[in-house]
Amino acid sequence: MKVGKLDPANLEDLVLHRLPVLSDDIVCGPATGLDCAAIRFKDGLAVLSTDPITGASADIGSLAIHVSCNDLAAFGIRPKGILLVLIAPPWATAEDVAAVIEQASQTAEKLGVSIAGGHTEVSDAVTRFIVTTTAIGFAETGHMVQSDGGQPGDALLMTKTGGLEGTAILAADQKGRLEKVLSEKDLSEARDLIAQISVVPEGIIGGQMGVHAMHDATEGGILGAAWEMAQACGLGLEIEIDAIPLHPLTRQITTELGLDPYRLISSGSLLIATDRPGDVQKTLAEAGVLCSKIGRLTESVQYVQIDSGIVSELAPPGPDELYKIT
Repeated sequence: MKVGKLDPANLEDLVLHRLPVLSDDIVCGPATGLDCAAIRFKDGLAVLSTDPITGASADIGSLAIHVSCNDLAAFGIRPKGILLVLIAPPWATAEDVAAVIEQASQTAEKLGVSIAGGHTEVSDAVTRFIVTTTAIGFAETGHMVQSDGGQPGDALLMTKTGGLEGTAILAADQKGRLEKVLSEKDLSEARDLIAQISVVPEGIIGGQMGVHAMHDATEGGILGAAWEMAQACGLGLEIEIDAIPLHPLTRQITTELGLDPYRLISSGSLLIATDRPGDVQKTLAEAGVLCSKIGRLTESVQYVQIDSGIVSELAPPGPDELYKIT
């Protein structure tokens, strides 16, 4: 099988339709484009999400905290606790393990989330560090924003720029190839894009504003996330490629490495479906968050991309561009 997360068809065939029937206490269960589970408790909901980090070597501890917290934020939920599982390869040193934990701890502290438990081991079953985190938050009133709540005609917005996480990973892991065309200053700036990876601020704002749906862009990039959101909503999609903002260094790095920036892992960017795009963009701008309109959800269940005026079918997400070279 191909490296990376399962494509939608395999996910449905190999995983989703083989799972047991959900109990009545599961309000939100597994589905394509739904990254959180919601479990009823008392008068509210416990919202949980879990994710592994497998495609990065630098900043893996920090990334592990962000990706799970971002999933909760995309539901409009503020993360409260984290469970962290670290599996280290035999070649790792004690200093390597400590460095990953320090990264995770510092990131969790900045986000105001506690590392409540987890597991750490060394195993010859892996050849590099694997870190998996599970984040938990609470919807005490039972309200959350699900990625399947979009409505026909909703504008599709995205925050920040595409390929943020991938750009930072490539700048760190492919330095030898990139320093031939980029200065050390450029590479440092590209690596520093990792500082923009949290979508917790915009997710909380989106939840407070009552947007219809949100979905954070991870593996498969902006185009993959948009496809997943439309499918989760049972709607079609029109997306303007030229409207998707990219950092100049993302363009340079992906061009040099022959990668598609629109399908490069994009943690740090949040997709938002809303019938009030102007209000949402204004509020996010006031909070210092770039927010761009890149398309809309449609009644017709067709996935369409418009690239320089040329209309074509938008393909479903496949393996992330990152795996082409790592």
